[in-house]
Amino acid sequence: MDLNASYIIDDYLSKKQDIFTVDEFCRYLRSKNVKVSKDYANEILTSSDLVFTLVNNEFITRAGVFIGRWFSFKPTREEVKKGHIILGHRCMPFINPEVSPDRIIVANHSTVVPSVPTVFSMNMAMDIFALYGEGYVIPYIFNDQANTKIPLTTVKYSMPTEIELTSWSLSGICGDYDFKFGDRLLGRVINWEENIVELSVLPADRDTMSISSDDIEREEWYTKFENGFLSSIQKNGPATSIEEQLAFLYLENQEELCIKNCGSAEEFLKHTKKIGFCPYGVETRIWKMGESVPFIGEWNKDCSAESIFSNLFLVFSPQVVDAYLETHLYSLNKISSKKQESEDDISAVIDRIFPKVLRMNPAEYKMIFMNIEKRYNILRKSYNYFADKRLGSVRDSLMNLFGRISVLLCEIACSGLKLDTYPQQELVILVQLYTHIIRIIEELENPFMKEQFPVDDVALSLEGMEDTFEDVGVTLKNSLDLNTYKAIKLVDEEK
Repeated sequence: MDLNASYIIDDYLSKKQDIFTVDEFCRYLRSKNVKVSKDYANEILTSSDLVFTLVNNEFITRAGVFIGRWFSFKPTREEVKKGHIILGHRCMPFINPEVSPDRIIVANHSTVVPSVPTVFSMNMAMDIFALYGEGYVIPYIFNDQANTKIPLTTVKYSMPTEIELTSWSLSGICGDYDFKFGDRLLGRVINWEENIVELSVLPADRDTMSISSDDIEREEWYTKFENGFLSSIQKNGPATSIEEQLAFLYLENQEELCIKNCGSAEEFLKHTKKIGFCPYGVETRIWKMGESVPFIGEWNKDCSAESIFSNLFLVFSPQVVDAYLETHLYSLNKISSKKQESEDDISAVIDRIFPKVLRMNPAEYKMIFMNIEKRYNILRKSYNYFADKRLGSVRDSLMNLFGRISVLLCEIACSGLKLDTYPQQELVILVQLYTHIIRIIEELENPFMKEQFPVDDVALSLEGMEDTFEDVGVTLKNSLDLNTYKAIKLVDEEK
C-alpha cells in the first residue's frame, strides 16, 4: 500500500465519528481511488489501534467514542505551587494513544494555552506518568521535548531528583480564577485529529464541615468505575496496555463515567482496595489485587498454540524482511572480499527469516525465494556500507535476538499443545519481547526516522532484552520438551 493510501485511511480513522461497516469503509476508499478487497479492509479495521469492533460487524473509531467526553483530574500540590501542570497519563484514553503527552495542545475555550518547560520533581513525574506502565514511564518522561539536558542513557547510572518537562500554566487555563489545591481541571477532547484538549476549572467545595452532592456523585463514580473495570478485564483480559484496558472500560461505560463530576483513574487506584498495578511479564497492567495476570483466561481460553501466528502477525512485514537483508549486506561488507560469492545466497537469508519448523512446500519456497531475491537486488544496488555503519551493528544484534525469539515462538505455535500448559508469565514475556522488537525494527526501517534513530538507547535496551530472553527461553524450552514428551507418552500408552 502506498503512502497516499495510508494517509487516506489514517485520515478517515481520525475523523469518522459515526458507527460504520466494512462496506461503508470500502465505498469511501473507492471514492478516493484506493482499491482494497473487503477482506483486506476488514483486516485493516480489526488490527487498527484507532478502531473498536462492535457487534453486527460494525465499527467505531476512537474519535467517535472519545470526542467531547468529559474527564477530570486534580493537580498536585507541587503543580499548584509552581502554577503549572503536566499532562502525563491524565488524558488517557481520550487522546490518540500514538501521541505523547508533550505534543497535546491545551485550549481554554477557543484560546490555545502555550506550553513552557518547567522543572518538576522526578517523584511527581513518575506518579503522573504511571499509567503508561513500568518499562515505559521512564522513556516517556525522558523523551519529553522539554528535557534537553538529561539523556535517557544516564538512567543506567543514577536517577535525577528533578527534570524539566512540558507544562501549561494554570493562569492560562483558569484566567482570573485563583486556583487552589483541591480544585479540579475538567477536560474534553475537542479535536481528536489535532490532539486539542479543552481544560476548564471545576472548583472544590471549600466547606470542610459537610459532604456536598458533588462529593456523593464522585463517590458513586468510583464504585461504577470499579464495577465496570472488573467486568471489562473479565471480558477483555490484560489487552495490549493499560491504555487499552482503560479504552475498553470507557467504551463500555461512557454514560456512567463521562460525567462532569467524575474522578480520575489515578485517584481511583488510591481509592480502591480491589484493583491495582500488577506485573504482566516485563510490563504492567491494572488487575485484581492478589492475582497474577495470566496469558490465557476467560477472554481467550479457546486459543490453541497455533493462534500465536495470527496474534503476532508472524507473516513477516516488509520492514522485517528489509532488516534481515540489510543485515546480510552489512555482514558481507564487513568480511573479506573473498566472501563476495555468498552475496547471492538468498537461501541463507530465507533460513534466517523463516524458522525450519515452518515447513514450506516447493511451490511456496519458490515464490518466497523469488520475492526476496527481487527485493534483495533492489536493496543491494543502493546499499552503502559506510552510511550504514551507525545502524549496522545494532541491527545485527537486534535481528539475531529477533531470530532466536521467532524460532522459539514458532516451536511453541507448532507444538500442538495448549497454551495454558506453558508457564504463563514466561510466555507473556516472550510475546512482549517479540512485539517490542517488531516496533524497534519498524522504527529502524522508517526512512524518515533513520537519522534520529536512538542507537545508544536501543543498544542499552538490547542488553536487557537478551538477558531476559536467556532466562525465559530456558524455562519455556524445558516446558515445551517436557509437555511434548508427555503427549507422546500418552499416545503410546493409548496404543
